Amino acid sequence: MSSALFAGRRVLWMPLDYDWQRPSPAATHCCATMTASLEMSCDMHDEPFDCPDVPLVFHEIFGEYGIPIRDGSASYLLISHCPWCGAGLPESGRDLWFDTIETAGLEETPTALLPERLRTAAWRTHAHS
Repeated sequence: MSSALFAGRRVLWMPLDYDWQRPSPAATHCCATMTASLEMSCDMHDEPFDCPDVPLVFHEIFGEYGIPIRDGSASYLLISHCPWCGAGLPESGRDLWFDTIETAGLEETPTALLPERLRTAAWRTHAHS
């Protein structure tokens, strides 16, 4: 998958049938402020894309962070550094995930039917082993 598809680093929450989820307890972030910013505790909204009080989203499968673009879709602007502590954030695993799915011949498989390791951050650990 070409990174040219994401000009300007604006991306959609994909795969499209994978709904937003809170980061798992296994997810670690660069600082306490980043961790707190990813907590979704709004009584009025179910997703961070709808809530103006949520500054960032984290896509655990891809390992990427972004600023939600509140245009009615689940899109966000990728960021490469923490806005609070300045730490460099991990490179997105988006392209590698899609390459892994394609190499395995699973590109037409609904996300819910993919092997468990491809539906969590675990695939990133196994992708290089």
